[in-house]
Amino acid sequence: HRGGDRELSQDTKLVRAADVWLEWKQRERKKVRDSTLKEYRGYVERCIKSGSLAKLTVLEANDVSRIEAWLCTIADERGETAAKQSRKVLSGILKLAERRDAIPASVIGRVQTPGATPGSTGDRKCADPDCDYDCGKRHLDTKRAFTQTEVLRVQKTADASVADVGDLTAFLFGTGARISEALHNVAWPDVDLENQTVHVRGTKTAQADRILAISDDLTARLAKRGEIYGTEGLVFGVTRFATKLGQPRDTSNVLSVIRRVLNSSDAQWAGSHSFRRTVASWMDEAGASLAEIANQLGHANTNITAGYLGRRVAPTRAANIMVLPKEP
Repeated sequence: HRGGDRELSQDTKLVRAADVWLEWKQRERKKVRDSTLKEYRGYVERCIKSGSLAKLTVLEANDVSRIEAWLCTIADERGETAAKQSRKVLSGILKLAERRDAIPASVIGRVQTPGATPGSTGDRKCADPDCDYDCGKRHLDTKRAFTQTEVLRVQKTADASVADVGDLTAFLFGTGARISEALHNVAWPDVDLENQTVHVRGTKTAQADRILAISDDLTARLAKRGEIYGTEGLVFGVTRFATKLGQPRDTSNVLSVIRRVLNSSDAQWAGSHSFRRTVASWMDEAGASLAEIANQLGHANTNITAGYLGRRVAPTRAANIMVLPKEP
């Protein structure tokens, strides 16, 4: 098979084909969100350009066994979600190559996405030490919120971690932001220490882009963080390397650290979303309206919030208002 064009042919290295695909994604009529493009670029850099397929041509990489072996490594090292997203990115690259006649046909449709090997770094199914690693996360309680005692214990452990997650967990506890929002959608210009607000530039829903008030304690934390690491780039960006201060951190790596923090805090039942659920539950217990909680979390509507809190029916006053007068 000899096809393709000067930009993309069967002899084009996969790493170059990935760049061509990213350029094409930017030119598509159906606009791709900047945050999505950023995620694609991340997977290209971490998985396409540094994995076992990196030195292969497009034609050589278009092989089921090679792709599945590559995905197995990603699943074991980075988790099943990373494997699924990497497959999605490779699928886009190979389909573009097929459209341009660089390869006869993409084999991605025959590729199965593997799970992580039980007990491997990428296996995040369960944190229970007695689990057989095939529990489907049944040990994680997705409906439970932290108590005040548990919050203090988790925060103390996070502050003691050398992986710089203490300020992040305090932010998650204090705002209810999604962890992806905290890591990638909050830059220093979004923080107003004087007025004690933070602009969370979320993209998941129209309401995800929101301005939230922050407490005195969280304001003080962020002020101190700015003094230590500077106020360039992302608030919870890289701090370990001076040359990369404020640049995006790898979400999967941060989640692994938080998992260890939760395990060490006797909170094996909790997940990264437990911080968000705690904010919703505490606000609900304090009498906040569903609309207020929805605004805090960036939910698209209050029905989502009601379900989040485990309410089957959002309470209204209709039962008392819609009462017909008695006939005389």
